[in-house]
Amino acid sequence: MQEIKDLTLPPFFPAVTSQCKEKAATFFICIEEKMVNINAEDTQGAKRGLSQCESQLKEYTKCMMESLQKGDSIGFL
Repeated sequence: MQEIKDLTLPPFFPAVTSQCKEKAATFFICIEEKMVNINAEDTQGAKRGLSQCESQLKEYTKCMMESLQKGDSIGFL
């Protein structure tokens, strides 16, 4: 079983710039698929799902940080 990490979403989530649409979509699809509770008592579904999408989160965050530093405008998918 994968370790559940205490990851935090960036403050600009769920915003996206035109430069980062592909990386954002990949991350958003991942969390939509992985952030599920196993049963009614499962309280770790969101954290577990985010941990499973850590690499996509890093790519999205990196792209957005670079894009926002350039002054690109944000929108939403």
